[in-house]
Order: sequence, then structure tokens, then C-alpha cells
Amino acid sequence: MHKPAHAFMTWLDRPADAMTASEIVPAAQWFVVITLATLFFLLGCFATLMWIIWRRTVNPPPHVRLLMEMADEEESREKQAAQGGDEDTQAAWERDADWWRGGNGGSNAS
Repeated sequence: MHKPAHAFMTWLDRPADAMTASEIVPAAQWFVVITLATLFFLLGCFATLMWIIWRRTVNPPPHVRLLMEMADEEESREKQAAQGGDEDTQAAWERDADWWRGGNGGSNAS
């Protein structure tokens, strides 16, 4: 049977070493499978990282918990000082500003 060369390119004879459609389809399917596997792997990594971050915020290590408690205590002291107005109270280790004068703040100059 005669094949017209000018009508459709698909009717042209292929070279002997050319790939057929049955060889190309499995390669395309493997591309889709590998792409989906990569996508799901990356989604799994992202979900794992989010879970780790959530777990660390809910149950922090002891040293971080201590720092958080100290910050909370400092905030509560600041709130009490603002509400009560007790700015003259000093901690046990603090001295008066004029402790070196040896007295009640009066000048000892002669």
C-alpha cells in the first residue's frame, strides 16, 4: 500500500532505532511516580518539622522552662510595682545610694 508523504507526518516510516510509543509511556509514568514520591516525601519532612516545633513549644526542656518562669516572675513583679507604687522597696543585697557617706544622706563636708 502506498503511503502519502505529504498528508500526515505519522505515516512516515520511522528509523529502526527510534523509540516506539510503548517505550515512551512507561518512562512518562515513572516520571510521574517519582515526582509524586518526591512531593509526598517533602510534605512528610515539612509535617515532621512542624510537629517537632509544636512539641518543643508545648513541652520545653527544663532550662528553657526555668527561663520562662523567671521571665514570668519578672513580669509579675513589674505589674505589682506599677499597681502598688512601691518603688522605694529594695532587695536585700541593695544599698542606699549614699552608703559611702556613712549616714542618712546628709552632707559631711565642713
